[in-house]
Amino acid sequence: MAEKKIVAVIFGGRSVEHDVSVLTGLQFLEALDPIKYEGIPVYIDPLGAWWTGSTLTKRNNYPLALASAQADLVPIQLDLSASKALGRPHFTLQKKTLFGFKTIAMPFDIAVPAVHGSNGEDGTLAGLLDFAAIPYTGCRPLGASATMNKAFTKRCARAEGLNVLGEFVVNRPKARDFIDENALLDDLKQALGDTLFPVIVKPVNLGSSIGVAKASNLDDLIAGLMQAFKMDGQAIIEPFVANLVEYNIAARCDLDGKIQTSAIERPLSSVDILDFKNKYLGGRAAGAPKLKTGPSQGMASLNRILDPKELTTEQDQLIRGHAKALFEVLQLAGSVRIDFLCNSATGEIWVNEVNTIPGSFAYFLWEAAATPISFLTLSNQMILEGFALSAARLGDTTAVRGGATLFTS
Repeated sequence: MAEKKIVAVIFGGRSVEHDVSVLTGLQFLEALDPIKYEGIPVYIDPLGAWWTGSTLTKRNNYPLALASAQADLVPIQLDLSASKALGRPHFTLQKKTLFGFKTIAMPFDIAVPAVHGSNGEDGTLAGLLDFAAIPYTGCRPLGASATMNKAFTKRCARAEGLNVLGEFVVNRPKARDFIDENALLDDLKQALGDTLFPVIVKPVNLGSSIGVAKASNLDDLIAGLMQAFKMDGQAIIEPFVANLVEYNIAARCDLDGKIQTSAIERPLSSVDILDFKNKYLGGRAAGAPKLKTGPSQGMASLNRILDPKELTTEQDQLIRGHAKALFEVLQLAGSVRIDFLCNSATGEIWVNEVNTIPGSFAYFLWEAAATPISFLTLSNQMILEGFALSAARLGDTTAVRGGATLFTS
């Protein structure tokens, strides 16, 4: 029997989506095929320290009062030279002995980034793993960083001829400066047209509907910008979609390299905008179907209708076609969720945003797909893809090979 691959699932992080990331990480650990893989939890606490230990695998242990006070938790560090020097990625930890402390190596084979939002989903963690030549699942730095910036994603979509709303990006004023309200209104009219309000304001570089606000007048707009600027250096302003309905779909590459799409979901909400609180803390709506979820529900507990009957064939094809086009042009990987906005009265549909590490890895959308796959199968395919993508990146980039040697012995 082949030796099990050791899979390090990295979750938590210094992000406003820290808690949701914990749920996503636990779900992936639960979904691993025990015959092929051994999973180890790697928790990044809100201060940026890295930990491992069996306590981290139990949902009921969160929030951790203080990681350093937990008996079986061990602080670890990622050895950035391990892959090249030792032939296999390693974490290092300090073990107490009779004569002091000894550095112990904790090897693994592949990492699974499950850190949502800042310092994870934005491509920084993927870049660190690439730098250390560590195999990992999901998007490479290009796709991850491009999709974290909502304005850049829309420009890429627009360049591909996909449907997107207009937008205007506002930079955070420098210290002791103020927003010029008249100039802002003039710029907005140029970007969005004379009928300005209502509009939606949100940070450019945060995910999961964090910091989203609806503005019905100039005072609301300034307040929304101030809220966004507390979290990000840029804010994006878009037209508010009347009769709003949201649709989400997941996309991935199968083992033959073909882009596949999942079931389409319509999140249920009684409010104008589906913000973070409504996504993760709302109760099940009356009449909504009871969902099968594991012990760590996360995004899988969202109230939703799967494959909504009101979608026409043309709308279904538009959503799937746009999702595949974005997946290809942005060079995405793993299980990615693409979110759409729809005016239910006119039937118009626009791309909203792309989530490269979606809550729960969107496994529930794959379980309901036309050709359904289980979370166990999804996790296995993500791991195999991760190994393949990381291996394809490796090459001889030494100075000798590049003919750039300047120093000789």
